[in-house]
Amino acid sequence: MGDPSSLRFIPASSSTIPINWTRVPEATKKALLEFYGYDWKNKTTKPLPETVADLAKMFDDTKFFGYFRPEVLTILMDISEFGLQAATPTGQSNFQVGPRFYMTYLDEVWFFLFAPGERDCISGHSGRITREIEEEIEEEDYDDEEEDYDEIKMAADETAIAKEFDVKLEQEISRGMACLVGHTNQLGGWEATTAKNDLEFSQYAAAIMKLPSSHPMYRGLMQGLFSSLSR
Repeated sequence: MGDPSSLRFIPASSSTIPINWTRVPEATKKALLEFYGYDWKNKTTKPLPETVADLAKMFDDTKFFGYFRPEVLTILMDISEFGLQAATPTGQSNFQVGPRFYMTYLDEVWFFLFAPGERDCISGHSGRITREIEEEIEEEDYDDEEEDYDEIKMAADETAIAKEFDVKLEQEISRGMACLVGHTNQLGGWEATTAKNDLEFSQYAAAIMKLPSSHPMYRGLMQGLFSSLSR
């Protein structure tokens, strides 16, 4: 159950960046394949992704954004620290943006940004996307071709949003604004958070979920989650 995340955009500068799996802990590689590596159609285990683009495609149409379990965040942070080569410094006032990818989750566009050689990854999302409805169509008159067209147009709109934000993201990071995400919860005008904060919350949530459903802390967590989904 739950909504999947759909891949929308991988910047060309990120897509071919290789992942050095020889430096990534064996437990991390095993966990990645257990979570995302099984090919149900062919009933085989997929190979480890060679590039950042291959990794992003592995997450496509899965419960990725919105389902950041501690294990998944640890995988991403391990890949960032051990599997991606740190960028060569280009000067104190010029910060380099790391590889990233964009996906949709519910009615928002999300991104995940790696910090090669470090664990300081960042995730974030746009505001809720509002869509214009040209005319109201009766359900019985709505055919498969119209539905396919709408899905293609929605995907194109979401990709355009990601590309537009990616320009702002590069500008913000070049100014060193990524260092302030933990304090501002913003990056390029989108809501953002560090992987460290995501991990702390997911560990907290995982512990709370083990409590009885009648426990006040369990009820409080559930109320907060439902409130965020109904925004």
